[in-house]
Amino acid sequence: MQVFSKGIFMALTLLAIGCLWILSLGIIPAEAKFPEREITLICPWPPGGSSDLLTRAIAQATKNYLSKPTVVINRDGANGMIATAEAVRTKPDGYTIVQGASGLFLTQPFVQKKLEYKQDDFDFLIGLTNEPILLTVNINSPYKTLEEMLKGFKEKNQVVRYSNSGMGGIPQLCLAYLFNLAGVKSQPIPFKGGGPAITAILGGHVDACASHPGEAYSHIKAGKLRPLAISSLKRFPGLPDTPTMKEKGLDIDMGVKKFIFSPKGMLDDVRKTLVDALQKASEDAGFKKAMADIYLMLDPMTGKEVLDYFNAQAPIMKKLIEEISKTQSAPAK
Repeated sequence: MQVFSKGIFMALTLLAIGCLWILSLGIIPAEAKFPEREITLICPWPPGGSSDLLTRAIAQATKNYLSKPTVVINRDGANGMIATAEAVRTKPDGYTIVQGASGLFLTQPFVQKKLEYKQDDFDFLIGLTNEPILLTVNINSPYKTLEEMLKGFKEKNQVVRYSNSGMGGIPQLCLAYLFNLAGVKSQPIPFKGGGPAITAILGGHVDACASHPGEAYSHIKAGKLRPLAISSLKRFPGLPDTPTMKEKGLDIDMGVKKFIFSPKGMLDDVRKTLVDALQKASEDAGFKKAMADIYLMLDPMTGKEVLDYFNAQAPIMKKLIEEISKTQSAPAK
């Protein structure tokens, strides 16, 4: 029995010495470094639109800055709300991230009675682009500048009828806010999409139009539409002569901001790896060119800046949306 005990003691001693030797050599298996497998980037909208193209461009650009590929999956439905709600229930391990647009957090919370997510459920990683709102008039309009237009309608006590892609959308809300700030009466004329809204201003059926730059750009260059102002804080690169609304004394910073977010609860080192890679990818020449090709303005923001923007804009949007029910809209023609 004593011999057996001695044998056990010697075996344990040798095992301990062996472990110490392995540790001293530094050959104990290291903790795995993120990412160990591909990352899924969810696009909550269907293929072919600007959000899908942006998502694929940023995923492509990350290949140079992450050790594993980023794979895009389109999970469209309910204007992005289905995929966003699903993200709440996703494990916050960094392997599933989502591309978002500002309407998910600036309009939907005020128009949906039961929303299955809230802003606090997420961690915002980086802001990427802005799709600002452009105010245009028909080239035959007597108004050459925003000041002329606002002054003319105010002095005549007339109502500005402006086409837009739909009630409660950011283009419509932006011009409602502009005319409100300027003290000019306005009436939104909603259509089902930006294309029909542009058709209305081209045909002279409305006084003005709220659209994104990409929807109006070719018509401006063809000499059919005249841009009067844009809602971004900086001038749109493709329309350098078009002033911002802020330049004209109207404190407006609206547009469809696009960003990357994730379920809340990610480990700090995982978050840092993702943010660093996304930041570098957003500065990639290929990504910048892809955004210019689809008329999206580069608008780099930190996650905190994205959150701060939402918090500043939410009260404005809430009030505008509450006023929609009081607005009597004329039927679209």
